[in-house]
Parts: sequence; structure tokens; C-alpha cells
Amino acid sequence: MLDAPLVYQYKNGMKTPRLLPGLWLVLTITACSVLPDLPTIPPGWTVTPSLSPTPEATFTPTVTPTPLPTARVGVGDQALFYGDYDSALLQYSVALQDSPDPMIRAAAKWGEARIYYAEGRYNETLTALQTLIAEYPQSPHFGQAYFLQGFVHYRLENYQAAADSWQTYLSLRPGHLDAYAQELRGDALYSAKQYADALSAYTAAIQAPALGDDITLDLKAAATQAQLGNHTEAFALYDGVIARASSDYIKAQAIYEVGLLHQSLGQNEEALARFRLAVENYPLSYYAYLSLIALLDAGGTVDELNRGLVDYFAGQYGVAIAAFDRYLSAKPADEDGTAYYYRAVSKSRLSLYDEALLDYETFITNYPDHPRWGDAWGEKAFIEWAQKGEYTKAAETLLNFVKAAPNTNLAIDYLMSAGRIYERSAQYDKAVETWARVANEHPGTLQASNAVFLMGVIYYRQADFATALESFNRSLVLSESASDQSRALLWVGKTQQALGNEAAALDAWREGQNRYAGGYYSERARDLLLDRAPFEPVPSANLTPNPLQDRTDADTWMRLTFNLADDVVLSGLGPLASDERVIRGREYWDMGMYEKARAEFEDLRTQLETSQDAVGSYRLTNYLLDLGLYRSAIFAARQVLTLAGLNEHTESMMAPAYFSQIRYGLYFPELVIPEAQKNGFDPLFIYSVVRQESFFEGFVSSNAGARGLMQIIPSTGAQIASELGKPLDYSEEDLYRPYVSILFGTHYLAKNRTLFNGDLYAALAAYNGGPGNALQWRELSGNDPDLFLESVRFEETRNYIRYIYEIYVVYRRLYGMTE
Repeated sequence: MLDAPLVYQYKNGMKTPRLLPGLWLVLTITACSVLPDLPTIPPGWTVTPSLSPTPEATFTPTVTPTPLPTARVGVGDQALFYGDYDSALLQYSVALQDSPDPMIRAAAKWGEARIYYAEGRYNETLTALQTLIAEYPQSPHFGQAYFLQGFVHYRLENYQAAADSWQTYLSLRPGHLDAYAQELRGDALYSAKQYADALSAYTAAIQAPALGDDITLDLKAAATQAQLGNHTEAFALYDGVIARASSDYIKAQAIYEVGLLHQSLGQNEEALARFRLAVENYPLSYYAYLSLIALLDAGGTVDELNRGLVDYFAGQYGVAIAAFDRYLSAKPADEDGTAYYYRAVSKSRLSLYDEALLDYETFITNYPDHPRWGDAWGEKAFIEWAQKGEYTKAAETLLNFVKAAPNTNLAIDYLMSAGRIYERSAQYDKAVETWARVANEHPGTLQASNAVFLMGVIYYRQADFATALESFNRSLVLSESASDQSRALLWVGKTQQALGNEAAALDAWREGQNRYAGGYYSERARDLLLDRAPFEPVPSANLTPNPLQDRTDADTWMRLTFNLADDVVLSGLGPLASDERVIRGREYWDMGMYEKARAEFEDLRTQLETSQDAVGSYRLTNYLLDLGLYRSAIFAARQVLTLAGLNEHTESMMAPAYFSQIRYGLYFPELVIPEAQKNGFDPLFIYSVVRQESFFEGFVSSNAGARGLMQIIPSTGAQIASELGKPLDYSEEDLYRPYVSILFGTHYLAKNRTLFNGDLYAALAAYNGGPGNALQWRELSGNDPDLFLESVRFEETRNYIRYIYEIYVVYRRLYGMTE
């Protein structure tokens, strides 16, 4: 329930597609590159509160005079982990000047090099690395320095030097990243046109142990064989990739490259056939678009429908429309409506809404058997209400679909949507009439109880409390899930209160709080019973728990719960320490390649989950927690609890607090707590937002392009950077830095809270679904937070607010000193 997937269609008011990464080498180490071994640092009408007072916390920063050089490096490493580069550089500089210990100076120089690389200061990176290599050969980072040096040389287009650096790394640290280092060597040597050596490197990479298959390496080896003139071998490798690739995108790439190879050999007909194959079979792939260009440049021909589809999926809407125009003007006998549909969508993407509506109408009228026919009705209605403001027309479009296809699942969805459109335009009677159809025509469905519930919301908004109560009671009867039942009970209570029946309201809330413990509506009912405002902080909170003592308690619980023998050692990784994934994952982590590190550790975690290895999962939990890979640690802890037979509702009562403190951790406290307090937020509220946004994974990105701990999209980030005047020389990559993300996220939340006069529900809705939308939703709800939530039209944003509320309840109970 709480560990919901972090996939958002809307972020900070934007809807943005995520570009697929290329398959070839991307020499990017995330901007918050870090290598240290850090310890864990660890709801009648109800008025939404304005700013709740920040609770008194026991967190007090320790002020120490003139740290020793060793401490300077530790502080610098933590600042680097947090992405506070200026502070880190200062600490490293002082350590370099003051420390007589060469290992401390080496560690400081290594930290400097990592920051310079993250900031794109490659010449300074190179200087720092060369100093480390020349002066501190005993440093534990000696070999890793060569690895990073390879990246710098590659960035500076010194390809042979890059290959040599990676070869040296392989000699110094064999058995760590052999496959990846050899692949990098191959890329460098290929760029240096040393094709024979590149092929040897790729072959060695294929033979070395690594996650996943070797399909991308086969593509590289095939390209290298072609450069060597070994065309038979190249064709064989490409054919193998095409035969076994599960991804259409990989297939399209291989076909495109085969076409280029044929073309280079003067085999034009074979080349054209390959390009055409990619265009006709894999139109979603960008390589199909490249194939289309190559095909046309070579004088080849292609069906205009396929040409239009490839252009459409490549985002080239204007040329796609032109291709569809040519196709339709020829009046082909096999025309099935596809061209009309995608021409309509293309015109919509170019804001040619009137023309798009004409194409949609043609498509809907003439092609009822097309697989996109049902979608077209919804897309047409969206243009009518969202782009042209024709709400009645849009609702009628959806209702016409229901008339045409009454027994489909889409008919139920469109009835619900038509009701929402009527509601949005204040046609409440029509909205109620439409939702009543759902309950009457589709009884027994999930939407039936939802429709009756929404009818009750409208009656409540209109102060027709008696009729609202009937609807909410009916919704309670129709609801099958405990969550929906607790929702109905919450609103039965609110309506009884509005009718002056205080005792009946309290009875409903008492029943509701127990119907789905931990769920939003049950917890909201509990807060109403306690007369506690939403997100009201506890008077004081313990923000500095004792993880060492709690881990000892967890060890004892593990032994009792899983009946472990006395000789089973729970500290450390045990046999997992020699697992290749641990070795590779730690090496990746130490050099700032976090996504690669996560892939290794997640593969191991999943295996331990599948094999029901509670001890291994526990060991991995502790290791990842200490490492700083918090999201994976959270999920590893969850699987230990699952193996113990505990669920979300029983873990807090049956398991040591240690597990809850991992799953709802106080991570990045030096960033979160001061920024929360500076902006007038309860730190536990900000922790709840961060957990929902990213599970405390600073290098995460979403399908909407949002980045970092608090998932800021680049356009919003640029706006915030301008408002704050920092960081200097801001770039999109800065959003991955925890220091920047917490700074920006708390600022943006505070800005939205001010916009909505302290309404935290509306502030959260604005953060996730955009301020403009939140303003419209608030107009429908006044100052009632419960009514606001039910007025939010994006399901994702409704869930977003609910999940953060649920998470906050856990944080409040876990760290609140009075609850």
C-alpha cells in the first residue's frame, strides 16, 4: 500500500515524456558522485490548517572546534555524498594542508578529483588524479584513480590514454569490474580506430562475468568486425542479435546497422530491404526513423502509411501529417483508418485541434472495428473540454460511445469521466444522473460504489446532507474493499456531523478507523476522532534514534523468529561478501556509478527474496543501510518481515523498531531537518514527501523526467534556481545532488503552501499536479481538506496525497514522543 511504484504522469504541473537512453557508451557519472562508507544518520466542514507549528525536536547539531584532518576528510566525504561540493572542497583543502598522514591527504585528493569530475572540470580532475597516482601509491583508491582517469581521458578525446588507464585498472584490481572495464577499453580503442584491439577487448568483456546478457556487446563487436573487413562475421553477429533480442528497439538497431553495412559494400538493394524492414516492423523505435532517412536518402521507396507512422513515433508530426495526407489522397483499397487516427493525434500534438476533431470524427464514424476506436472517443472528448472548453459537448461524446458500446469496460470508464466533466463545469445534476447510471447499469463493479460515493460528494458540497448520507451509506453497502468501506464511513461521519448528529458521527469514525488500519481513510477518521488537523505534528519528536542499540534488538529477534543456531553470525555480509554482485556493486558505488551499483545489489536482493533467505536478506539490509543505498535497504527489510509472516499492519507491533526505522528512516538529516525548519515545516512531513517521491534514492529519475530525492523536473528546477540564486552555474544534473534537491523541494513546497494560505493538501496537489490544477480543485472544496481530496481529478494526485498522509502517520507514531 505504502510502497507504491514511483511512476508519475504529472510532475510539478508538467507532463513530460522520458527519452530512452542510447545503447552506446554514455560517460556520465551522476553529479552527486560519492565514494564514502558513511554511517547511517540517521481531519461537518473541516478547515485545513494553516502552517502547523514545527515540533520541538531533540536533534541538535554538534559544534566542534577545529576538526582534526581525519575528521575533515569524513566531513568532506559526507558533504560530497550530499552534493554540497563547495563545503566538501573546503574540508579536503584543509586536510591536504594540515595532515601529515599521506593516507589522509590521498583520501582528500581522491575527494577533490571526484568533485572536479562531477562538475565537468576535466583538466583539474586529471591533475588531481595524477597527483594521487604519483604521490600516494599505497592509497586504497590507487586503482580506482586509473578507472576515473580513463573517463577523463575519454571526455578529452584522448582515446588511447583512456584505454591504457582502464587496462592499468584491470591489472591493479582484477575480478572487480572486468567486463565493464573491458567494454570501456573497447569503446576507447574503437574511437582510436584500433579495431583489432577493440575487438579483443569486447571479446574479453563478453567472456567476463556480468549481469544480463551480452547483446549490446555483440552489437559493438559486430560493428568492429565490419571495420576490420570481416563482413561475414559481422553479418553473423547481427543476425544473432536480431534472432534472440527480446526488445524491438534492439532488433531495429541491429537491422539498421546491417543496412548500413550492406550499403558500405555497395549492396544497395539489400540495404534498402533492411531499412524497409525496420520501418515496416518497428515504427516505435528511433532506429526505424534513422532507417527511414537512410532509405529515402538512398532513393528507396516506402509505403506512405508506414512512413507516417515512423515519423509520428519519432515526434516528427508535421512530416507525419504530410505522409498521411499522401497516403489518404491515393485512396488505397486496404485503408483501415489507421492514417486518420494517427493524423488526428499528430494534429492534436501540434495544437491543430479543429482539424484533429474532424479526423477523429471521420475515424469514429467509419472504423468501429479498429483497435484504437474506443481510445479515439476519449481523445476527442479531451480536446473538446480541455482545449476548447466545450464541456457539454465532451461529455456527450463519451455518452455517445456508451450508447454505441454499452457492454464494454471502457463504457463504464467513460460514464465516470462524463460525470467528472459535468462536475467540472458545475452541471451537478447531470453529473449525478450520469454516475447513477454506473450504479444502475453496472452493479457489482468497483466503479458502481465509486459512482455512488461521488454522488454523495456532490450532495455534500451542495449542503444536501440528507441525500448525501443516503449515498454514502449506499456506497458503504456496495464497497467490497476495506479501503472503500473506510472511505464511506469517514464521509458518513462527516455528513452526520453536518446534520448535527455528533454521536452518530463519532460512531462512524470509530468503525472507520478500524476498517482499514494504516490506510488513509481509517487514519483520517482517527484524526477526526482526536480532533487532530491533517499533518498536525506531535509536540516533540525524537529525530536522533539509537540505531546501534536497535540493531542489537533486531539481531535477537532474528535469532528467535527464525530459530537460528548460536554460530550464525549476523554481523557483516557472511558468505555474501564473496558474491560477485557484491564485489561489483561496491566497486561501482565507490566510484559513483550508482545505477550500476543498484542493479547489482537489486539482482542479489531479488534472488534472496525468491529463495526465502531471511538471514541473507537481513545481512544485505544492514550492509545497504550502512552503504547509503536506502531504497534497496528498505525493500530488503520489507522482505525479512514478509518471511517472518508480518504485513504492513503487524510489523510495528511484532517486529523491533529497527525495521520500521529503516523503512521510514531519517536519512539525510543534516539536509532535511534544517531546510524543513527554515521553511516552517515539520521535518517528518518533509521526510514523508521524500519517501514517497524517491525512497531516499538521490539518483532516481521518473518517467516524467523528474530527478533526485524530491523529484523536481528540470524546468521547475531552473525556475527555483533563478529564485534562490543558487547553485551557481545551475544545470539539470544538479537536481541529482541531495543538497540541491532538498533545498529546491522544500522551497517549492513552501511556495505552494503560501499560494494556498497554508493548505498542505493543496500544496501537495500543486507539487504533484501543478498549481493551476490545484487552484481549480480548491474552488470546488473551499477549506475542507476531505472535500479537496475528492475534488482532485487526477487519480495519481489523489493517491499522492493519500500515500503521503499514510506515510506521515507512520513517521509520527515512530518518532513522536507523545502520540
